[in-house]
Amino acid sequence: MPEGMISVRLVHLLDQEKRKELMVIYSENVAKTGFTVSDLQEGGKAHDRWPAIQEALVQRAKQKIIIDPK
Repeated sequence: MPEGMISVRLVHLLDQEKRKELMVIYSENVAKTGFTVSDLQEGGKAHDRWPAIQEALVQRAKQKIIIDPK
C-alpha cells in the first residue's frame, strides 16, 4: 500500500425508498498529486488545492469504475 491515499465514496441508490444502495470506494496514491496527505489536510500547505484535486479524483473514479449488469 502507498504511504498515503486519497479516496472518494460513490453511492447509487437502487430503489425509490432509498433503502438499497450500491457503494463503491475508489482510492489512489496521493503521491500522484505531488502532495502528501498532511499537505492537503486542514492547515496543510496545499489545503486550498484540495477542492480541485477532489473534483478531479471524483471524475477519474466515474470514468474508471464500470459496472456490468450482466
